[in-house]
Amino acid sequence: MAQQRGKQKGISPEVRSLGAGAARTASFVMIGKFSSIIFLGLAFIVIARLLGPSEYGIYTLALAVAGFTGAIGNLGVGTALNKFIPQHLYRKDMRAIEDILANSFFITLIMGIVIAVITAALSGIIAADVFHNPSYALVIEIAAISIIASMLFSTSYSALLGFNKGIYIAAINTTQAVLQSTLGVALVLLGFGPAGPIIGMIIGYTAAFLYSLYLIYQKHGLRMLVRPSGKSIKRLFSFSVPIGVSGATLSISSNLAFIAVGAFATAAVVGNLGVASKVNSLIDIVSGSISVSLLTMYSATLVSRVKSKISKLYNHTIYYSFVLLAPMLLFVFVLATPFSYVAFSAKYSLAPLFIAVMAIGALIALAGQYANTLLTSANMVRDVLKYSVIVSAVTFVLIPVLIPTFKGIGLVLLLYIIAPILTNVLFIRRSSQLFKLGFKAGKLYRILAANAITMLLVTPLIFLWGGNYIPLLITAAIEIIVVYPVVLGLIKGVDRRDVIVMTAMTGGIPVVSRIIGWLLSYAGRFVS
Repeated sequence: MAQQRGKQKGISPEVRSLGAGAARTASFVMIGKFSSIIFLGLAFIVIARLLGPSEYGIYTLALAVAGFTGAIGNLGVGTALNKFIPQHLYRKDMRAIEDILANSFFITLIMGIVIAVITAALSGIIAADVFHNPSYALVIEIAAISIIASMLFSTSYSALLGFNKGIYIAAINTTQAVLQSTLGVALVLLGFGPAGPIIGMIIGYTAAFLYSLYLIYQKHGLRMLVRPSGKSIKRLFSFSVPIGVSGATLSISSNLAFIAVGAFATAAVVGNLGVASKVNSLIDIVSGSISVSLLTMYSATLVSRVKSKISKLYNHTIYYSFVLLAPMLLFVFVLATPFSYVAFSAKYSLAPLFIAVMAIGALIALAGQYANTLLTSANMVRDVLKYSVIVSAVTFVLIPVLIPTFKGIGLVLLLYIIAPILTNVLFIRRSSQLFKLGFKAGKLYRILAANAITMLLVTPLIFLWGGNYIPLLITAAIEIIVVYPVVLGLIKGVDRRDVIVMTAMTGGIPVVSRIIGWLLSYAGRFVS
């Protein structure tokens, strides 16, 4: 019935199939990551409480250093796997897949080792000048080892995404999360301090990487011992290096901003930024899961018979992402203080402000993030590099302007408001020129209006519960689930066609389809 209605509304089976495939992959990714939240989220709260703001600040700075130097080794190999594997699968060229896998893992391992050695060699200088304590050099050296483990895990993760194996991704995410969280907490309790969570991370990444190798090669019947080829590496680099450099410039600028805060503010301020940043990474689980699955979908679309429908697919993903993600992000924005105090205690007094700004930034970034993915899938890697360099250059210029004066709030405004706005302007404009996106903001405004009305109705609960934060968070979440679909339907943020399309695209997804199906059915009662 849904298929028949879809045809009546002009939605081709191919477009619906591609959208459903991406939705299934994204959903399995989200299922795996949501299950990992149970472990990583609880461990994060426990570790933050055990270490306190100052020691958690050291942990945050050590990871920022690893992220800063590790970004140099980001050659875009993972993105290349995510793009080319589905295209080779579409052509049934398994030998090409073996070749790109062998060369990708070889490049990743060599670069990881080189970057880790350089980071460890600089650990003494960094500990003295940034951490203001030479004894923390060991923490930086341990963080350097995490660079190798995280790079290998990221590459294998991207390979599984390319195979469109969402269930495998859920498995390795859960493996990594369980090991990292349990070992991280245990090592802190045993007195390892800021190094404990990093060691847990290294073990978790390594185990998940080894597991993913089994899933990639054994389950797909691929040859593992394929010799790297200079010619193949050169061909791989022609696509991946511009993507890698663009990603590296953004990562370097953001991690440099954290390091700059460490130089101008206390470790406690960095600790508050660290927990807020971790919350933002949990928020990114949903948008990031959607984004990585979109690269596979867009890449397959552009070599298929329905490549002319790419504009429609892009607009669908933006619109439906706003429908699902806006209430989550605005919930975090409105209730940042109760959420932060319940999770991390009042010791992290600056975290609520940082978390609120980051939640708004995540919402702003969605359209530009997906436009970036669209350009990458279309092989417009030089455009991606150019615009990423522009965003990074603006960030570099503003770091010495905002951070010495405003410290933590200067960082969150720079990285989570200014940079996303600039990214949207550059990437959406270029994507619109290439694909005639016909980007329509009318419905997005209605979605935001529906969320604003819903959050306004939540406000009385804040005064009702006062400092009783746990019941406030629970009742607010229930009210949003009940009220938001009603308001969304009444102000025409969704219509019957939207309900039909979303139902068709999410049908057959384990667990997720039932949840979304119930919400869509409920919202559908109030649409005209």
